[in-house]
Amino acid sequence: MLRWIRLSCTVLLAAVASASLRGQVFQLSGGSSSLYDAQGGTLTAQGPNFDASVGMGVLGGKLVGGAKLTKVWGRTTYSMGEDYVHFQLPTDIFDDSHYLITMGAGVKTNVGNTDIFAFAGATSSDFYSPLFEGVRAESPAGVLFMKRQITPDLQISSHMVFSNQTTAIQSLEWEPVKKLTLAASGGVGANQPYGAASLDFQRPWIDAQAAYIEAGNNFHRVDVQEPLMSEPDRENVVVTLMPSKYFSISGGRNNYLSPLGNSLTNVRSSVNQVSGSTQILGTSLSASLFDSAYQGDTNTATAYTASRNLFLGARATASYLESRPSNGPKSRSFIAVLSETLTPRMNVEEFVTRSQGQTSVSFGGGWLSNPLTISADYQTYYVPQRNSSPFEQALIIDVRLNIFRGMSLHGATFVAPDGSLEYTADSQALMTRQGGFAPAGNGYGLERAAIGNNVVWGTVVDKTGRPVAGAAIQIDQLLVYTDDYGNFIVRERKPHTHTFKVMTKQFLGPGSYKVVSAPAAVRSGPQKSTLPIDIVVARAAQNGGSLHGG
Repeated sequence: MLRWIRLSCTVLLAAVASASLRGQVFQLSGGSSSLYDAQGGTLTAQGPNFDASVGMGVLGGKLVGGAKLTKVWGRTTYSMGEDYVHFQLPTDIFDDSHYLITMGAGVKTNVGNTDIFAFAGATSSDFYSPLFEGVRAESPAGVLFMKRQITPDLQISSHMVFSNQTTAIQSLEWEPVKKLTLAASGGVGANQPYGAASLDFQRPWIDAQAAYIEAGNNFHRVDVQEPLMSEPDRENVVVTLMPSKYFSISGGRNNYLSPLGNSLTNVRSSVNQVSGSTQILGTSLSASLFDSAYQGDTNTATAYTASRNLFLGARATASYLESRPSNGPKSRSFIAVLSETLTPRMNVEEFVTRSQGQTSVSFGGGWLSNPLTISADYQTYYVPQRNSSPFEQALIIDVRLNIFRGMSLHGATFVAPDGSLEYTADSQALMTRQGGFAPAGNGYGLERAAIGNNVVWGTVVDKTGRPVAGAAIQIDQLLVYTDDYGNFIVRERKPHTHTFKVMTKQFLGPGSYKVVSAPAAVRSGPQKSTLPIDIVVARAAQNGGSLHGG
């Protein structure tokens, strides 16, 4: 069975190559990363109604690769090859990043107000890197996901995976009033029992999320070797109070079933946290307390931060960090940062660190221009797995050089989940040929070479204002990509209103993003009188997040 699946994927490579010849967007990327222990690259082609990719490289000393072809036909999407299937339950209010890797053929459609995803082939291990996607078929499997809106405030869903071990989880989600959601899930995951109930409550002055999960000791959503993901377990609650715009306080407790090493054996871990922030006479103050437990070891850590604008373009920040592990001596650190914005394109930073009786001075900064963007920041991370010394200070460097239009070199450093400093280096070559819209049924379909004076145009930037090249924008069913400067434009003959989506999972650059702000619908019009659309995205955290950034 698995042999036939691998043979089908070989045939798929030929189909991808054929489809690429008709593509509108071609992108070739590759590089090396110690963070993922990977070297390789990916060839991607996108067109009006298809998406194709082929990737290959060495990951962890193994030669791996993968290919995928997706075809849209009306309201139905057909896929062949590898696929990342989002496996989110309505009770996943603390972590919505769970997914399933498959290799085979799938279909996604809507029948009678029911969303359906069906798949046949094999489950697959995922060998992830930002440079290419590597997969390996493991066990023959069938997948059936269904979701139906019963009433405007009531929804039911079913997630079933039939393989060597069975997963069948049924869920109910109810929103009795706006921004109050109750949900329940129950069933089995990889032959292990599972039950969960959650509450998500949001108001201008309070955010409250709570969930209780009861699962078997070796519960996993799907029985695969990779990816191994932590699962929320038992009581989980986070409450944030915001009585005024100058003061907020939050507290919570989270429990997890975490894979032990590279095995399917789980261990329980927990993190308690309380934090608060306020502003007094122009000074921002914050304090955090962490109490974590992992494999029998505990740690209590505190962090205090104060920051203030000194004069035009300058800001001072001071932090005090203390860690008290159960299996080691107490440690203390003091960090002072002075940041100056010299020009709209240039900023510099100075750092003074006092830790374990040692004082160090370091420097950082950034430069933003069309051909070159560079930043160097010292950041402090809290790493629960490193119980004896959970605070890690690291120099985070990000450099991008645009050699010429469509060709760029990029390098960056990251803090891995274990606190080690790693790097990623890659290059990209991007060629685009944008299309337009043409009438199709009662809506608007695609036209490969429309010419018109009405436009939908805009720019995609990150939270620091830097342009994001290769960002994917879907306007109705047309997929377009930003150029080196984060710009996109689509022309059509007559003005129309279109649905608008930012497709973060299809960004051409390395890393993953989330949407900060973007419209749900846009209307084309003459370029002289139509304002550009501003879209803001943020790079998803590589680990638990930083306590302090330079």
